[in-house]
Amino acid sequence: MIGNLICDRYRVIQILNQGIFCRTYIARDISITDYPTCVVKHFLPSDKIALPIKTRRKLFNREVGALMKLDNYEYVPHLLNHFEENLEFYLVQQFINGHSLSAELHPGKRWSENKVIKLLQEVLNILIFVHAQGLIHRDVKPSNIMRRRRDNRLVLIDFGAVKPMWDELFRHQTNIDNTTVAIGTPGYMPYEQHQGKPVPNSDIYALGVIGIQELTGINPVQMPKDTATGEIVWGHLARVNKRLALVINKMVCYHSQNRYKSAVAALAALIQLNNSNCITSPTKKENSILEAVELAPELNQFSFKSHKFLAPSIKDFDSLKWDEKMKIASQRNTIISILSSKSALFIGLAIGVVSGFLLIIISYLSIQTIDSIKLQNSQIKNPSPR
Repeated sequence: MIGNLICDRYRVIQILNQGIFCRTYIARDISITDYPTCVVKHFLPSDKIALPIKTRRKLFNREVGALMKLDNYEYVPHLLNHFEENLEFYLVQQFINGHSLSAELHPGKRWSENKVIKLLQEVLNILIFVHAQGLIHRDVKPSNIMRRRRDNRLVLIDFGAVKPMWDELFRHQTNIDNTTVAIGTPGYMPYEQHQGKPVPNSDIYALGVIGIQELTGINPVQMPKDTATGEIVWGHLARVNKRLALVINKMVCYHSQNRYKSAVAALAALIQLNNSNCITSPTKKENSILEAVELAPELNQFSFKSHKFLAPSIKDFDSLKWDEKMKIASQRNTIISILSSKSALFIGLAIGVVSGFLLIIISYLSIQTIDSIKLQNSQIKNPSPR
């Protein structure tokens, strides 16, 4: 396959995945100057999936529609092209130049709490956007989280397992309603996903497991579990701030109804944790904010419009007022988006100072002009004797 041309345009240079539902390649687009690198996905290959062409085309169009919802967001790969060739279907996505989170995880090596919190906040912000589009990723794991080289930011990749398409596929294969095929990775999949019934906070479970992996240096499949409750038992494996442990434990509750209901609620809990100054040093605060200024309870109904979300800075929530709002957001599973009040204060103060100086200068010049005119008039009325 390496060296082959797809659609007379994309030359395959590397095989990434040869799965049943999708084959993934790194390719170069030879139709564009400099031959930019991209990712080509052969969707539902006919030699692997025995489905009528009309069904595969319908599923393909649904997958394209789902991915297009994510296209205006900076922290997921953009959909560059999609096409049908010889009754086979292909997606072309942006290539993320960087390395996966797997490269940063080493057995026995533990991350600091600050580093784990920062990662959880970044990925939760991405999940807020994904879930707001009515999508569930269903395969959140280190190899699907890329650290982008140009800005060191995290990007969530591999949306080939988004829920709407696979629901339809499973119904065609089995004619069973209200159940979906179990797709995910052992260790990161919660119970309901094993049963083929994922919900949005299934992604939160997977992210919480990654957090435990980072704090303990232990692979998820090796993490001990309570045989009676199914809960992950990890407190004895790492010395962690109790409040942080409580947040992560709620993210990875065995039963989905006991977890945070949304990525927004989980993010609010982390922000509240930071705001209590129990972990993060003031010298290590991030300089970023959430955009827009509103609470959005409708987010859980996936009606929230696309926004660019960034991990908020602790300094944006260091007052009792914001702390209380974050508590409310955590309880109501709502999104809180804040324009930094301190930034606005500093800007207003700067404008006020500049305006004051300008007013003083203008007043001074006006007085000088008036005095000059008065002097000239006085000289005209009372000319000096010769």
